[in-house]
Amino acid sequence: MSLQNVEFVANAHSQTLELLMASQSVWGTIESQFLMQRLTLVGVNLMFLWALSPFGGQASLRLMTRENRDISTNAKLRYLTTGPGGAMWGLSTTYSGSGRYADAGALYTAALLAPIDTKNGPRDPWGNVKIPNLEYISKDSSVAADDNGWIVVPSIQEPELYSSLVGLPVVGLPLAHKSNFTIESTYLVVDCSRFNQTPYPGINSTNRARTDFVKLDQLVPGQLWLNKSETNPFEPILGRKTSFFIDTNLGSPWSEEDSMYEALLGRLDGFIGNINHTRLTDSEAQALRELTYTSLYATSTDDSTFGLNIARCKLSQKHVETMVICNGIQCAASKIRNSLTDTRPAAFTAFEHGVIMRGFAEQFPLAVDFSAGSSPSERYLANSSSYPFIQRAGQLTEDIIYSNLSLVEPEKFSRRLSSILNTYYQLTIQPTGYFGSLPGNLTLYGPDTLPVNDVNVYLPSNFSATKNSFFDWWPAFDKIVQTSESPFIGATTEATVTVVEEKFVCNFAWLVMLMISSTTIFVVGGAAWILKQRTLGPEMFGSVASMTYENPWIKIPRGGTTMDAIERARMLKDIDFQVGDVRGEDDVGHIALAAGVPLRKLERGRLYS
Repeated sequence: MSLQNVEFVANAHSQTLELLMASQSVWGTIESQFLMQRLTLVGVNLMFLWALSPFGGQASLRLMTRENRDISTNAKLRYLTTGPGGAMWGLSTTYSGSGRYADAGALYTAALLAPIDTKNGPRDPWGNVKIPNLEYISKDSSVAADDNGWIVVPSIQEPELYSSLVGLPVVGLPLAHKSNFTIESTYLVVDCSRFNQTPYPGINSTNRARTDFVKLDQLVPGQLWLNKSETNPFEPILGRKTSFFIDTNLGSPWSEEDSMYEALLGRLDGFIGNINHTRLTDSEAQALRELTYTSLYATSTDDSTFGLNIARCKLSQKHVETMVICNGIQCAASKIRNSLTDTRPAAFTAFEHGVIMRGFAEQFPLAVDFSAGSSPSERYLANSSSYPFIQRAGQLTEDIIYSNLSLVEPEKFSRRLSSILNTYYQLTIQPTGYFGSLPGNLTLYGPDTLPVNDVNVYLPSNFSATKNSFFDWWPAFDKIVQTSESPFIGATTEATVTVVEEKFVCNFAWLVMLMISSTTIFVVGGAAWILKQRTLGPEMFGSVASMTYENPWIKIPRGGTTMDAIERARMLKDIDFQVGDVRGEDDVGHIALAAGVPLRKLERGRLYS
């Protein structure tokens, strides 16, 4: 009340005093402007001062906000290599002695029987990130490479658009943070011709006793099943029949007396990365291995008459670099491009080694156990989106039991065959990497390396597989593999890990508002205190006691004019006051605050002065 008192002592307008008296609340300040019917500078300033309070309160609430900040760190990861070292690891563990075919078959069956959402999804049934097939997704007209060759991976709706039904295990992923990294990998690609159909060379049955194997040799020549009467390709293991088999046009470098020995050894060395032009001519270095795919199909619905679907496929390998984005351990391929580090020829694959080629040809058709008709692998080839077993009860006709793959377009068949070839091949080279619960100790996965030179890091520093022939370095490599305790041979990459940190951030606009409000209110409060100290008059306003100063209708001892209103109120706390008519006996009454004098109650209709 100091400002009112100062104004009054200094001779102020009554309007100013009323505005000051009414400014006990926001509404009182606003209401007084309307009641006085005049907007004054004092009124505007009073409203401004009252507005500072809510603004200051809001400013203090909104001054600090929470904000997430990304902090990037680097972390080393290890992932299953698909380079030549991975293939040679498989040669030493799976293909030599058939030690891991059962493991690979079980994993292959699980991948083949996975729900279609999993097959189309970015991860395999074990959570490993799958690598798209660059050739197939790049054929989409809506997909274009950027200046660095990267292609954004589109939404995939067909399993065969991935290079394999299984992904690459990655070790070292942060469990609760986002990360991104690139991985190098290699996968197989086949380009198959349209099927050539011919009757099965037998008498109403595929029974061995009724098959003309000489005719079958003529229909499907190859280097693996040279004498089909001795080893029936439709029964590669005694007692286990299959509905298809694969063969190849090239042999393996086993005998130096073979006229093709140098070329075949040159192809094997070329797969490792050792290109020896004294062994390979330019044409031989570019020649693709051919695979022959031969499948049984029923030619009748009511009797056991069969035909052969025969397709010839060109086999090559593709080296790619894939950009992977992870949220915790949930990863997906986001971009893909041709590898810039792995420039080994596409013509040479792991099948240049005869043990791998033969082992694969014998075991792949038998990877999934089935009772009759076409293999589940062939049912996938016929329709990759359907369940690879017949889901019908009752008697089935031969044309339902057997899939006629000639009805599938060559391009689609090539995609699907590439998909399952890679799936089984990838599982056979290092099946122990897919059982889960992989050790977190990254040193277990061998020296740091990229897939392109993953053999060299396991050899003496002065001895390189890319500069020496296979038979020179293989014994040393095989010895290391046989004594290894690692689940797989790992390639190395570095991930950028994004850690999200919550921090408090100052909102400078609200900070300015808070400073203005606080400073103004502080200055006004300080000025009021100073003025109060310099004012000689008592605080008389804003209290009932202020109406008792020199009031003739209040019978109290005279004096006390130097006391503040609150002090007078304390002194008069026991006196009863009343508003009434102090001239009750006159014709015209007079209303006043009174105490200790005769009063007449206020009456309607009576005149008051």
